[in-house]
Amino acid sequence: MVHALSQNRHTLWYVAPSYRQAKTIAWRLLKKLIPEGVQVKYNESELSVYFQQTGSFLELKGADNEDSLRGVGIHKLVIDEFASIYDNWSVWHEVLRPMLTDTKGDALFIGTPKGKDSFFELFMRGQRNDNDWKSWRFKTVDNPYIDTEEVQEAERTMPGRYFRQEYEASFEDFVGLIYPEFGKAHIIEPRYLEKIYPRIGAIDPAIAGTMAALKGAVDEEGIIYIYNEFYEKNVRVSEVAPQIAEDKVKWVIDPASASKNIEKEGKLYSLYNEFADRGIQADPAENDVEAGINRVGEYFKQNKLKIFKSCTNLQWELERYHYVEPKDSYRGQGKIQPYKKDDHLVDCLRYMVMSRPKDADINIEKVYSETSVWGRRLARQAKKDGFKYGRD
Repeated sequence: MVHALSQNRHTLWYVAPSYRQAKTIAWRLLKKLIPEGVQVKYNESELSVYFQQTGSFLELKGADNEDSLRGVGIHKLVIDEFASIYDNWSVWHEVLRPMLTDTKGDALFIGTPKGKDSFFELFMRGQRNDNDWKSWRFKTVDNPYIDTEEVQEAERTMPGRYFRQEYEASFEDFVGLIYPEFGKAHIIEPRYLEKIYPRIGAIDPAIAGTMAALKGAVDEEGIIYIYNEFYEKNVRVSEVAPQIAEDKVKWVIDPASASKNIEKEGKLYSLYNEFADRGIQADPAENDVEAGINRVGEYFKQNKLKIFKSCTNLQWELERYHYVEPKDSYRGQGKIQPYKKDDHLVDCLRYMVMSRPKDADINIEKVYSETSVWGRRLARQAKKDGFKYGRD
């Protein structure tokens, strides 16, 4: 409002997750804050204020109607509860950010954290001192109008993570994350994997966009070691196949790849056919998303997934893979779904785990050695039984 009173013919926007929230949260407060004597015109239906002294407009908007956000240059933009805006990354990059270009305007993002999502990404830009970005974090106790005893009572009665998120503006991992069980314990330095460990692989193909693949090996205790990843944009199967081809890898692939939508010499082909023609025979993956997410989560809980530190793209996706809050409609609230972006390798991981890979059969190679799989198994058993095994 200070800006609207000091700058001529500027357009200022306040954007909330929905039009209803903009009206509930800010409209009455805005009218109260305008000083007496200031000449203004209110438009109740449009939630806008025209300042006659400067010719500037201050308008309230809801992000639930993207089309209403297009077409004007904005000098000052405030986005409230950014983490709660549906598909907020697209709303910002595709709709709001371009409207600041002509005016070289500023944007202020405010809200409560909801896990390490896009709001977290923006916050970290400011913490890293990226050009043109600054970020701050304020706790509830920093507000002089809040009774500290109320905050102390909340701390006593609320689970720690919820309290840190709601009262201390902490970006807690668990909120909205699909795999909160994933952590540092699952990341390991690359190591030698025994030849008798069966190799498994999963492919998430794409005609356009990101092509992704993972390779893993399963040890004698059923632990899956993810040792290699492929992650590139806008590449053809002919470029991918030589890079991921490896003997004795049992591949699974996104079942949607069987759709014949590639035309070659007057005939329709599928991505599945393309991989098969280049020597990569893959079975259609089981694609029950909810069941797959549960199974992968159990693998993380049981510490049966180990990811080589070199698989950086998979780690990046796992840290950010989250649920989207369902939109309300006349049918009620929709079903909660994973956010369909940056999920290529996590999909591969789900396909791999849902293939129900078998443990390595160490009976194939019963050669005693302190460093062999068989030898290590005997040593563990010996420790339990209280005696030593000798050579066969």
